[in-house]
Amino acid sequence: MTDIHCVDKYTSGMDLDYDFNLLVGDYSYGGLPHEFARTFKNMHQKPVIMAVGNHDALGYSDQLVQREVNFYQRIGKLGFYFLFVLNTNNLAECQFVNDSRVDDSIEFLNQNIHLSQADEHVFIVTHQPVYSTDMYGSHKYFTEQIEAFLDQNQDKKIRAVFSGHDHIFSAFRRGYQYQFINGAAGPIDDMHSILNGNRVWKEDSLSGPLEVKDDRCLGYEHHLDSLMKVTRTEVTFQSNQILYSIRDLDNHQIIKVYTQDF
Repeated sequence: MTDIHCVDKYTSGMDLDYDFNLLVGDYSYGGLPHEFARTFKNMHQKPVIMAVGNHDALGYSDQLVQREVNFYQRIGKLGFYFLFVLNTNNLAECQFVNDSRVDDSIEFLNQNIHLSQADEHVFIVTHQPVYSTDMYGSHKYFTEQIEAFLDQNQDKKIRAVFSGHDHIFSAFRRGYQYQFINGAAGPIDDMHSILNGNRVWKEDSLSGPLEVKDDRCLGYEHHLDSLMKVTRTEVTFQSNQILYSIRDLDNHQIIKVYTQDF
């Protein structure tokens, strides 16, 4: 799940049929303690591992989360590398990528990817998407740096990149690896709003490759689906396959399933 923004509508009735919850940033609007409490009052029954989002970094998230913004976490045979590449200056700027934080994140990956063991399924978790069909679009420097890292580490069993920030669901697949932008569990974007005037589409959904018009459209040739839906991504491991099931949180139905052999 991602971008809850202390809205408890979609966490109050959560089923518990999972091992742990991966939260891809923005549990809050300002990283404040009362927002933290409201978000997690319905999520304490199972372990939560959390990335820092741009809104979280504005406040006290370092005290509440008690982690560096870039960190590695292994759970069983799963390895997660958490990155943070956004500004922390103020509300007006926090939604944008900071190139120096991109450098720090790539350096962190290069210095720590050796921690992953031979039997480990590896995932990268970053609030900022690698590719984006929403109002922010792709960020050229971040996209190029992540793509280069993935290309240089194809032996590391990196399965997917999980992101948030866009408040919609999107899926991309570049070669073997998926890029999932998880639909917001808090307020969803209004596709007709002035705020989202830079969005490249105005429909409820998009499917298939999209035209690459400029730098904000990087990765569009890898596009699978974009949905104006409140969703969560459920990851299931079978004997030789990973299932990524996309659940609509308004009706609790599975609306998409992506598979990945290993």
